[in-house]
Formats: sequence, structure tokens, C-alpha cells
Amino acid sequence: MPRSLQHRITRQFAGVLLDTSSIATSLAIGVAAAQAAWTFTPDHWFGDLRIIAAGALCVAVTAGTESLLTIILGPLRSTLWVSPTAATADPFTSAPPVAETSEEGMAQLTAATIADAAHRAAIASWSVDHGAFLNSKERWRGYANGDATFYLAPGAILHCQFAPDHNLPKFTLLTSKADFPVKVSTIRQVLDHLVSHKREEAQANTPPAAQAPEATVTEPAF
Repeated sequence: MPRSLQHRITRQFAGVLLDTSSIATSLAIGVAAAQAAWTFTPDHWFGDLRIIAAGALCVAVTAGTESLLTIILGPLRSTLWVSPTAATADPFTSAPPVAETSEEGMAQLTAATIADAAHRAAIASWSVDHGAFLNSKERWRGYANGDATFYLAPGAILHCQFAPDHNLPKFTLLTSKADFPVKVSTIRQVLDHLVSHKREEAQANTPPAAQAPEATVTEPAF
């Protein structure tokens, strides 16, 4: 079996194992939280709704834990997306020459910051897209302030910004049809917004139907 195929199968198996472990851990924590609430809650609380409240707590804790694990395990999952060509490439790149002036050093740091912003956005995109559409750092354009953008379509750009206090990514959709950026958390939300804008644009360009002339009612003569 070719080594590239072995690496691909290993990465896929590791990805499935990681996703399964993440879901199992989240579900176990949710069940434990619901069981603890059921055990330590007096019987007269909630009445017949006690079991429903415990189930709702289980779902909420499971969803919250899974979201947290998605952020924590994002960098690890991104390493499983490496293509066979990238995996065989030399991971070491030549460093730029030592800066002889402060201006040259600042230029090198600016270029490194731009490249780092694109790379971070590609890694953090797993929280939005569990596939492999947004994980290409070549498609991301970094900026000196640490932000990055991903060109989606004419008039549509995905923006990634890292909060300075907790360094968590925030993804927003910028379109020419909206006055303000829209926060998104899944790739499906991005598609829904673009489809909605396309539908509104089609409706705006459709000429109104010609109104039928009102029928003239003639009163009978007496």
C-alpha cells in the first residue's frame, strides 16, 4: 500500500476517533450533570416536570461541552486535514535574512503577522466548517492587525477576528447587500444568508405584474 494512502487512512481514522470521543465525552458530562441535578433536587421541586427539566439540563450541558471541545480540539483537528502533497513537503522553510535596519525588521514582522493571521484563521475555521472548505490558508488573506478574510463570492467575504482578551475567533459575514456584518457560527448560516440575499435581489429586479383594469359595474336602471 502506498505511504500516502496509509497516511490518508490513518488521518481519517484518527479524525473519526477524535469526533466520536468528543461526542461521547460531551454526552457523559451531560448525563452526569442531569443525574446530579436529579439526585440533589428535592422531590417536590418541579413536580411532574422534574424529569423534563433533567432532560433539558442534559441537552444543554452536552451542547455546551461539545461547543467548548470544538474550540479546544480545533488545532488538533486541523492537523488531520493536511493533504498528501502538503504532508510530503518540507516543513522547514528558509528564514528571511537578518534585518539590517529597523524598517527592514518591521517589514519582516509585518509580513510574518499577515501570514500568521491567515494560518490562524484557517485553523480556527474548523469551528465554522467541519469539512475542508475554509481550512486552506492560501485562501485566507491576513492583515497586520491579526484579522483575516476569506473571499466567498462577488460581494461576499468571511471575516475572522480574534478577541484580544481570550484569543477566541469570531467569524462574521460581510456582504454588499447588508449594512452591518452578520455573526455566523456554521457554514450553513453563511449559505442561508447568501441565498436570502440572492432571493431578495431577484425579487427586487423582477418587474411588478401588470395590474388588471378594474371592472366597471353598471347599476341596473329602474
